[in-house]
Amino acid sequence: MGNEVAEYIDHLFSPPLVVSTGLVLFVMAYWLISILTGLGLDAIDFDLDFDTDADVGGIDGFMGIGLLPLKWLNIGTIPMMLWFSIFAVCFFVVSLSVDHYQPLSDEAATGVVAIRVVWVMGVGVLVTKFITQPMRNWFKEHTLDPHSYVGKQATTRITTHTTRGKIFIERKEGDLISEARTAGEEIPNGTRVIVVSYDEAQKVYLVAESHSTSEEATNNNKETEDV
Repeated sequence: MGNEVAEYIDHLFSPPLVVSTGLVLFVMAYWLISILTGLGLDAIDFDLDFDTDADVGGIDGFMGIGLLPLKWLNIGTIPMMLWFSIFAVCFFVVSLSVDHYQPLSDEAATGVVAIRVVWVMGVGVLVTKFITQPMRNWFKEHTLDPHSYVGKQATTRITTHTTRGKIFIERKEGDLISEARTAGEEIPNGTRVIVVSYDEAQKVYLVAESHSTSEEATNNNKETEDV
């Protein structure tokens, strides 16, 4: 029995399977640490900018178009670690299945093994795409009314101007991150702004730099002088 287990473990770490096995072990370790430490789904996450309204002749437009395949795969649409966990399992199952029905010999060249791993990984990505497709609605903000945030304050997440920008609006249920533009000025990252309007056609907020902080300071100075 012990020899059989050892042989199976050796098989899981054979060249055609070692990558998928490693990814599954990484995912298992991540979720174990999450349970022990309370990490959330977004502990390892990143924000993908799918904006293609920028000048498509420039680098911004090129980068936006280049990210569209990731959006099609639902990467960034659902939490990154959830997607990656599903992919790791799919990759592992497909690797085991292919290796069972079409095993490689121990003498297989490194190039042959690499090609096997790459195309099996591609199959795993496609399977993950179709498994995660129904999950898109689980993480969609159904009750969001974009116009309800007009007049509220926000903070720029990147430098925001007429062709590119991003803001986050603080909410009790979690910060809302959205695309934003200005009427002409350039607003640095981390600046407090006011949401002026919402553009339905481009799905972006029009913002302007908020001067409420300076106005409050002026009012406080006046009150001090009066006292």
